[in-house]
Amino acid sequence: MHQSRPARGFTLLEMLVVLLLIGMAAALAAPVLLRTNPDRSGFDELIATAREAAVRRGEVLYLRVSTSGQWSLEAANAPTPDPLASGHVGSVGAPLTLMISPNGSCMFDVATVARGTTLRLDPLTCEVQPATPRLRSRAGDS
Repeated sequence: MHQSRPARGFTLLEMLVVLLLIGMAAALAAPVLLRTNPDRSGFDELIATAREAAVRRGEVLYLRVSTSGQWSLEAANAPTPDPLASGHVGSVGAPLTLMISPNGSCMFDVATVARGTTLRLDPLTCEVQPATPRLRSRAGDS
């Protein structure tokens, strides 16, 4: 009589289940690992987080930053005066308020623009940079 030995190795189904579990773990871990950008300042990271919050909530949010770096994130149609989030980031030089729309675009509010902010804002990427002085053209140049 011939005795059968137990098969060694794994079945295709077992391998697929393990690969599926590894893929799910990688999908959960990848955004956290990819999110950190050492080149970003705390202020840039704050703007990126506020943008994500505006898109997820589907409403306009105000990011208010004081001269000292105290910030608060407020909903435009909030029924309470309490901010959604607040904290402290490095000094930005002048108080400013960013309006962040649900589609992820940004703009300074009217009061910030009226104060003559020294910052330049890209409304599509929400990147804030120091304003560079514009060169004046001479009277005969076109």
